[in-house]
Amino acid sequence: MRIKLLCLALLMFGISQAQIELVPDPCDINSGTLTFKYGELGDYSVFDPLSDPNLYLYTGLQTDADPLTWDYHDDFTNVSTLIPLTYDSSLGYYVATFNPATRNYIEEPMLNTTTIPSSTEVFDWYFLITNSDQSRQSADLKGSDYGFGSAVLSVEAFDITNGISIGNGTLTFNNAAQYDIAVYDVLGKKVVTKTLNITSKTTHDLQLRNTGVYLVKINSSSYSRTVKMLKY
Repeated sequence: MRIKLLCLALLMFGISQAQIELVPDPCDINSGTLTFKYGELGDYSVFDPLSDPNLYLYTGLQTDADPLTWDYHDDFTNVSTLIPLTYDSSLGYYVATFNPATRNYIEEPMLNTTTIPSSTEVFDWYFLITNSDQSRQSADLKGSDYGFGSAVLSVEAFDITNGISIGNGTLTFNNAAQYDIAVYDVLGKKVVTKTLNITSKTTHDLQLRNTGVYLVKINSSSYSRTVKMLKY
């Protein structure tokens, strides 16, 4: 009987694997834009859409040794913060595209909204499928079952993606935009607030008085990001 139950469990795992695909496979927090496919083979038993063309992904990240907690996660009370999972009639299944490294999340336990600080190790990506009013949802699912692997969020990935270099109290902007900058010391005190209108490649000195580690929050019209900076 035990052998039969094990075979059944493996069969059900194989079915769920076929229902959901994460591209690229393998991937991690530095892979950039990911594509999530659901129901590619016409099997929706993980979550029955009930003819609803608008589903959503509620996602979270495990960044400590406890796999039972999502240390950064979407705001489940606000559907606009979730990832749209939309039925593509030309493909015949649901598709979502997103970059887990640059999303805004609620951080536990402070419950503040932030992006993931650079150099954070992300062990796993978690998700569930829900409908627009969150009245129904799937079971919690693990990205590692679909090719997502552990990795440290790199400063280099942030630089390449968003065109900003960071070093020793300075920010170098490669793209024209308006940037709102807030800098915090290790005690959480805001020490710098600036709005910069960048029209060409520019290096800006934040004029930090003391050496040490700072958190720099950078906002523009296209993204929000918080990174660590060393002033020496």
